[in-house]
Amino acid sequence: MNTSFKAVSRVALASALLAVAGTQAQADTTLTGAVGLPLNPTAQIPLPGGVRVQANYFDLGGGSSSGGGVTNDLSNKFYGLHAAGRVGERVEVSGGISSLRSKLTTTSGGVSTSTSDNETGIDLGAKYLITRESDPAGVRIAAGLGYSKALADNVHAYVVGTKYFGELTGERVPVTGHLGLRYDRFDFGSDDSKKFSVFAGVEVPVIRDGSLQFVGELATKNSDGGSTPYSASVRYRPQNQPFSASIGIQRAGVFRDSGLFAQIGYSFDTGGADGIATGQ
Repeated sequence: MNTSFKAVSRVALASALLAVAGTQAQADTTLTGAVGLPLNPTAQIPLPGGVRVQANYFDLGGGSSSGGGVTNDLSNKFYGLHAAGRVGERVEVSGGISSLRSKLTTTSGGVSTSTSDNETGIDLGAKYLITRESDPAGVRIAAGLGYSKALADNVHAYVVGTKYFGELTGERVPVTGHLGLRYDRFDFGSDDSKKFSVFAGVEVPVIRDGSLQFVGELATKNSDGGSTPYSASVRYRPQNQPFSASIGIQRAGVFRDSGLFAQIGYSFDTGGADGIATGQ
C-alpha cells in the first residue's frame, strides 16, 4: 500500500507541476521578441514544440525642446510582430520584424510643420538555458543575445535568473522573480552608446489562478542620454488558455519619456513532460 500511495502521489505531483509549466509556457515576449518581460528577457523558454506569436505596440516618447521662439516635439512609436520557439531541450530562438515611426513637429510663429521617418527591420534572438533541475521551484539561469535593426541597431547580450516563490502544487499561481545583467549597444548615427545595466522584474498574481497578473520591472540606465528603464502592466491570461494580453506604462530607456504599451499574443504549445525539468 505504501508503494501504491507513493506512486499516486508522484502522479498527482507531476500533474500539478505540468499544469504550472503549461501556464508558464505562455510567457509573453519582450518588445524585440525574446520570451520575458515587456523590456527584458527572462530564464523562461517555451515548452517542447511550443511557439509564442505576439504583436507589440510601444509609445517610446521622444521629448520636447524650445528656444528662439521655436518648439520641437518628437514622438516615437514602436510596432512589432514576433515569434519565439524552442529548439531541443535548452535553446530558444526568436525573430520577427519591428518598425520605429518617428515624427518631429516644429512650431514657429504659430505655424506647425511635421516631418516623419520610419525605420523597419528584423529582430533576431537566441537564448540558452544553462541550468537543468528537476525541481521547478529552483533558480533557472539563462544567457542570450539579440539584435533589433529598428531600435537603433540595438545589439544586446544578457544573463538572467528566474525563480518561483510559493507552493507550486497549490491552487494559487506562485510569484515569479527575475534578476539579470545585460549589455546594450545602440547606434545613434554620429555616436554609439555602450552600457552595462542590471534589471529586475516580478510577476504577481492578482487572482489566485493567475488569470490576472501584475508585471513590473526596473533597470539601471541602458543608454547614454536616456533614462531609467521600467515597465508596469496588467496581464490577462485565462487559465489553461493560450491567449494573453497586456497593457501598461513603460520607459524603454532610449528616450526620457514614458508611454503606453500593449501586447497581445497566442501560444502554440504541444508540451511535454521534460518541460518541467528544463523550464518555460
